[in-house]
Amino acid sequence: MLDKLVRFLVARAGKEYSAGYRAIATVLGAALFLAGCPALAAFSGRLTNGSVLAPDLAWVFGWDFFICGVPWVVWAVLWQLWKGKGTPVPAVPTRHLLPTGPYRFCRNPMMFGFFCYIAGWAALLNRPGAYAAAGVLMALLLAEIKCVEEKELAERFGEAYLRYKKETPFFFPALPVKKVQPEGLPSGA
Repeated sequence: MLDKLVRFLVARAGKEYSAGYRAIATVLGAALFLAGCPALAAFSGRLTNGSVLAPDLAWVFGWDFFICGVPWVVWAVLWQLWKGKGTPVPAVPTRHLLPTGPYRFCRNPMMFGFFCYIAGWAALLNRPGAYAAAGVLMALLLAEIKCVEEKELAERFGEAYLRYKKETPFFFPALPVKKVQPEGLPSGA
């Protein structure tokens, strides 16, 4: 079943989409992730009693996560729209491999930012159910990346993606390492 999904996404990647179509897909995807996921965390939080952290600590953690995550999400989405000529929505994917911009720091900067965003909501809601819902969402998204997205990207971009995957951290941003050519070796050796 996952192979069929990967083939479907690869086939969709070969199509050209208008700017309007890409805009609609982006807005719908953003609504799902930026409003739907926090709403699910809030609903799940109401199903449980008590709090996990002291209120002041939860507030600080929540806002720290937002401040850390939201810029990554915005930068990655804009980069996909502008440089990738696609969207973050898998059904309207980028047309180009993106090893630049936020994607030079990690392969999944948008998800890194989103995980910080949803963790921020969980902290602000500060209920066991909210943390549980955030954790389940994160686990499901990680599974989708590993089981579907990485296979689709390898099929679409081949060796270029496999090299990028080998050289770039999966999830946590890191400063890019400039490869130093050892002395005495010709370039490309």
